[in-house]
Amino acid sequence: MGDKGVWPLVGRSAELRALTDAVARPGLGGAVVVGAAGLGRTRLAREALARLAALGHPTSWATGSRSAGVIPLGALLPLVPPGEAAAGRVFARLVERFGMPGGGRPVLAVDDTHLLDSASAALVHHLAVHTKTFVIITVRRGPHPPDVVTALWKEGLALRLDLRPLDDGEMDLLLEGGLGGPADVVTRRTLRGLAAGNPLVLRELVQAGLDGGGLRRGDGPWHLHGRVRITARLADLVEAQMQVDDPGVLEVLEVLACAGRLVQPALERLTGPAAVVRAERQGLVVVESSGARHLIRPAIPAYGEVVRARMPRARARAIWARLAEHLAATPRRRADDPLDLARWRRQAGLGSTAQELLAAARRAAERMELQDAEHFATAARTAGGGVDADLTLTEALVAQGRYTAAATTLPAPETCVTPTHAGRQATLRERISYWHHPLSLAEERPVEGARVWGMVLDGQVRRALDIGAALLDRPGAALPAGTTVWAASAVTFAAGMRGDAELVERASRAGRETAMAHRRELPWGQAQVDAARCLALLLGGALTEAAEVAEDGYREAAAARPAPVVGLWAAVRGVVAKAQGRVRPAQEDLREAVVLLDEYDPLRLRRVHLAELAGAHAMAGETGKADQWLGRMAGAPEPPGALLACWIERNRAWALAAALDLPGAVAVAGKAAQAARAAGAPLIEAQALCDMARFGAAKQVRDRLRQLAEETGGQTAAAFAAVCAALADDDAPALAEAAQTLRALGHLLLAAEAAATAHRLHAAAGQRTAAKRALVLARELQDECGGARTPLTDLTGSQATLTPRELQVAKLIAAGLSGRAVAARLGLSLRTVNNHLGRVYAKLGVSGRNALERVFGGD
Repeated sequence: MGDKGVWPLVGRSAELRALTDAVARPGLGGAVVVGAAGLGRTRLAREALARLAALGHPTSWATGSRSAGVIPLGALLPLVPPGEAAAGRVFARLVERFGMPGGGRPVLAVDDTHLLDSASAALVHHLAVHTKTFVIITVRRGPHPPDVVTALWKEGLALRLDLRPLDDGEMDLLLEGGLGGPADVVTRRTLRGLAAGNPLVLRELVQAGLDGGGLRRGDGPWHLHGRVRITARLADLVEAQMQVDDPGVLEVLEVLACAGRLVQPALERLTGPAAVVRAERQGLVVVESSGARHLIRPAIPAYGEVVRARMPRARARAIWARLAEHLAATPRRRADDPLDLARWRRQAGLGSTAQELLAAARRAAERMELQDAEHFATAARTAGGGVDADLTLTEALVAQGRYTAAATTLPAPETCVTPTHAGRQATLRERISYWHHPLSLAEERPVEGARVWGMVLDGQVRRALDIGAALLDRPGAALPAGTTVWAASAVTFAAGMRGDAELVERASRAGRETAMAHRRELPWGQAQVDAARCLALLLGGALTEAAEVAEDGYREAAAARPAPVVGLWAAVRGVVAKAQGRVRPAQEDLREAVVLLDEYDPLRLRRVHLAELAGAHAMAGETGKADQWLGRMAGAPEPPGALLACWIERNRAWALAAALDLPGAVAVAGKAAQAARAAGAPLIEAQALCDMARFGAAKQVRDRLRQLAEETGGQTAAAFAAVCAALADDDAPALAEAAQTLRALGHLLLAAEAAATAHRLHAAAGQRTAAKRALVLARELQDECGGARTPLTDLTGSQATLTPRELQVAKLIAAGLSGRAVAARLGLSLRTVNNHLGRVYAKLGVSGRNALERVFGGD
């Protein structure tokens, strides 16, 4: 993996420092590093030895092994010349070698001392106690090391260091270093879960993923496609770590490999309590509390993957049959029990009833395991599951975006006689009709929630609001839960486009309450409503709040939700970051969304995500990358409706602006504004018009923006109108004021552009102090944007290239602090503060504190 990256030493800085510091303690003969297999005992010892050698200590290395352990002093023979080893003078020669006076303190590292023969262990003990040698010993947790080795730390003669598994953040850092770049959050979560904090297992899982081709990188982060294929190398490593020679313990591991995890009583009935206890004592399984129950799983889940991969097929089928037989005899109260039962029976080659298959399909759909949901629903349909099976299969197909297939399995309305079946059929009919073949929206029939979304996307925003609000006002019992969620999310989004903040909150609250009450049957529900609310906040200009909602949604999804939900929130977070002007985070999030949603695009939004990514690169001035993503976008399916075309066209305009084709950018943005106006989406129109102003057409759009600000009554439209008027009039003070307003609303890039333009206008008018003040604000805002470069952010010729530390010092001095006070606050020397201050004066072209106060006044 050398061509990918370097596997760093992670999470061991305290232990490494303790080892290197301990050598300087004359009363300490060594250090004992204890840890489970794969936690990095050897790597830590080698790193410590390298650092000590660099400090001038003579160093030596020896390794215990089973083969060397049958020979007296076998592990230490490589440390003496061959002739003296043959003469039987090993013990005496080594004592003489490490006991020689003069020079730095010698350091001997002995790896895997639990495998040493007794003579080697006695010699190591002798060197640590009776010579000035510092001995670093590594011991695997579990096996009993020689008594003399244990005596070193028990008697206080050696420092003991116990290595813990790495935490999630450390595993992510290790993975990024090993791959030479970031992996998406779901891939990180999957590999962390399999490795359970074990660095060596993580490394071998990555190698297996690379060798098998499942772990690969395109234009975005590294992504694991499917499961890790268990290679012979990975299996050999895991089996060497487990060291299972007890048939009872092996049976425990085999059962868990087939089941994943089991409640303790079930595992004990299948394998025997004594075997479970032995497996736990050997550190091969762990017991976790889940309410009143105790669940048992492999200590490192990758162990289970390897055991299952190497298990004879007949043996695995027999275990799955036993698991299914046991589960079928229980009340099956756990949510996953129906799915586990059907899966185990399928893997054992056994059949299930239609009702059992239906229950499994529903649970798979709830977990968003859509291929399994389709499989079990199809089997239920074949087994005579009736209209319920038809609906469940159709729901699985629709969730995958396979509308053509879904249209062939949707049951006729007259067969859905119960209210529940009728509600499900109506919702599916609307979704299939919209995405499979467009309906005439003038068609006279009841409109369900999915059709409200269709109206929104087709640009009938006002009608969608009227109908959607009427749906939500129905008594709760009269409206199916799925319809409520679809209608609520559509109304929320539409209300955001109209600037109706009160309706945004009311509709999203109704949708969220319904989604939470039906979270099992609507796994997408809460994410759908919350994402709609987040985008509504964005459209309404509340970007700071939208960013907080996006961050919370992403964090919750990344912890445990399926990849499509994580991908949704990555896309939303990226769109919000781009709207703020934080271009680097936007690019990262949108690339992750593109990867995670690559095979899941039921709403055909991929083109929008790619366009947003192109726009994020355009805002950074990266024309080549913007064109690259627009090229990829051209190969994606067209999104539904006309409204999303406005979103896409705005990004095309930004790509033209990045290429300095400002007339072309104005024209494309103008078309987006016209389409938004026709759709009844005034805030999207305001954004497109503001883009036109940023591209040089401020005079052309100022009146319409002012009109929109008056009609919507929102802060953001008013701020857009103000900055547009200031651009049209070359009004530097108004631009500086608009920059502060926009910054407060979260529009960081637009604020930076306003401040930069104010600086240029002040500078041209010879207003040096005002120019410098605007310049400092522009630089500060551009730093927050992290690499944005647009036609209006240009500060060419400016000398104000203050570093973050220089800016910090300048602001504190301008606030009235003395140089010594600044030094104390920042942890710097007074001389360093004065050096920073001198550079600030030179770059800003001012001298003295009073001038700084004028530049930074009001900040």
